[in-house]
Amino acid sequence: MSARRIGIALLVAAALVRFAPPASAAPVALPPPSRATLKNGLLVIVSPTHRLPLVDFRLVARAGSSSDPAGKEGVAGLTADLLTQGAGARSARQLAEDIAFIGGTLEAGAGAEQLVVTCEVLKKDMATGLEMFHDVLVAPAFPAEEFARKKDEALSAIVAARDDPSSVADRALLPFLLGTGPLAHPVSGWEKSVASLTRDDVTAFHRRFLTPDNAILVVVGDVDPTAMIALLQRTFGDWKSSGQKRTLAADMPARAAGVQVRIVSKPEVTQTQIRLATLGVARNHPDYFPIQVANTILGAGFTSRLVNEIRVVQGLSYSISSGFTMYRNAGTFEVNTFTKNETLRKTIEETLRVMRQFITQGPSEEEVAKAKRYLTGLYPLGLQAPDDLAAALVNVEFYGLDPQYIANYDARVNAVTSDDVRRALRSYFDVDNLRILVVSDPATAKGALAGLGPIEVTAIP
Repeated sequence: MSARRIGIALLVAAALVRFAPPASAAPVALPPPSRATLKNGLLVIVSPTHRLPLVDFRLVARAGSSSDPAGKEGVAGLTADLLTQGAGARSARQLAEDIAFIGGTLEAGAGAEQLVVTCEVLKKDMATGLEMFHDVLVAPAFPAEEFARKKDEALSAIVAARDDPSSVADRALLPFLLGTGPLAHPVSGWEKSVASLTRDDVTAFHRRFLTPDNAILVVVGDVDPTAMIALLQRTFGDWKSSGQKRTLAADMPARAAGVQVRIVSKPEVTQTQIRLATLGVARNHPDYFPIQVANTILGAGFTSRLVNEIRVVQGLSYSISSGFTMYRNAGTFEVNTFTKNETLRKTIEETLRVMRQFITQGPSEEEVAKAKRYLTGLYPLGLQAPDDLAAALVNVEFYGLDPQYIANYDARVNAVTSDDVRRALRSYFDVDNLRILVVSDPATAKGALAGLGPIEVTAIP
């Protein structure tokens, strides 16, 4: 790490100590961000904060692995990986050296529905940082040698993931739960699809999806909003609009009734990875806050019901958690754990027992109050760093949330009642239509899972 980067880290640490909220944190209070749409259609949101001499740029394109063409799964992730491997007049090495010299960061990555490019620099180095940020967005070179290197790295990572039972379970769960839809493959793609990718596939993905009218740019830092918007208009004046309206096509798949069981064959394991999953809700669902409170009680944190019963009381697993993954128009719910092969059936039965009991009986008033304190105390901590605040502001826009979502977070959490939690449990924690996936030895797992539902055995994807 460079001396300048260490300096930034120390400044951030000092500010976090100074501004970190107490256990009963006050509601987040931010000045209203400034918004503007540039001539090329790029939506810009600027949130000034003068605690640190930093400026964070975060651009999100409305495209991720869910936009991968059929047979080209992994192209969004590979495109993101290549954006910083040469752009404008700089080679990959020059980009890395120049951003390191000023103690900044310049990164790109892809998720299921977002392609994200970020840049953080000291205020005094903003011109240099913004120049490089512009180039990786507008003028990436996609050099042939870097394409070949990054493609080989992607393939190696896919192969290596097969040795990790947890990664195998996570990758195999997607198609089991979501079928063949746009969300049903990992960001990294499949070995066969990545092997087929060409440089032309990457340039085509960039040209189609990384356009100003398909993106949101948030700036957080020690800036004047009016001056920043004018600067961005000049900087991105050469970035041309596509003139096309693009929407994410990742909708909720049809819900299949009943319980289905899939064993991913890995005979050598001594511990079995377990996933219990069902369809969930979209991110902008009106019951988002009751769902969060309910899930906090069930399986989010060391004092949750699942952790207490499965780990502490019965010692069946070292780790168990539950959570919702929410997209723009779809979502999933998942319980994630592992156990010794010999206790596979007991772990699943006890997990289902805890869930059914919670759904039937509902929470205690003390559990609801504790979960609300946890959520409202944790939330402000996730907004302290400028890059985290930028991510939060992007997501408000991306998911179509209430513009006052951040400011009203505490009030919305605290408004959740025990009846709201009971309704959420009955409506969205669907234990009767689960997909049960295990990574184990089929020779023993078949017997352990008999009677839970139809069983199929598959190879590692």
